[in-house]
Amino acid sequence: MKTKIVIFTLILAFVFASFIGCTLGPVEVEEITVCKNVDSNYKPVDSTYVFPPETTVICLAVKINNFTPKDKLSITLIYLETNDEIAKQEADQEKSGSGYQSFKFIYNQGFPSGRYNAVIYLNNELAETVEFSVE
Repeated sequence: MKTKIVIFTLILAFVFASFIGCTLGPVEVEEITVCKNVDSNYKPVDSTYVFPPETTVICLAVKINNFTPKDKLSITLIYLETNDEIAKQEADQEKSGSGYQSFKFIYNQGFPSGRYNAVIYLNNELAETVEFSVE
């Protein structure tokens, strides 16, 4: 009987320890890529920090770890020549996990020439700022 209790206790301890090893860490932005497009997995395609004149689409691919549906990820585009906020988007997350979130900004008339900031917020806190330009 004592042996069964010891074995049961060891199994219970092992199961508990394995659950601890599976817990998610804190949500974090690992990498931000400014690009011309994204693939079907939202990974960046044709990364660049300089876009040609008359560019109508600018994408940002954000690699994020431990993202849950409760977390909030958003990007605000600022046109630095006038310091105007020109666009804002928020990610929709249905499942927990790590991977890429993509943001596609479309400006049919073409983005004006100049410098831009993409300001990335994670849970309403500034996570990172990335600068790019249209020349």
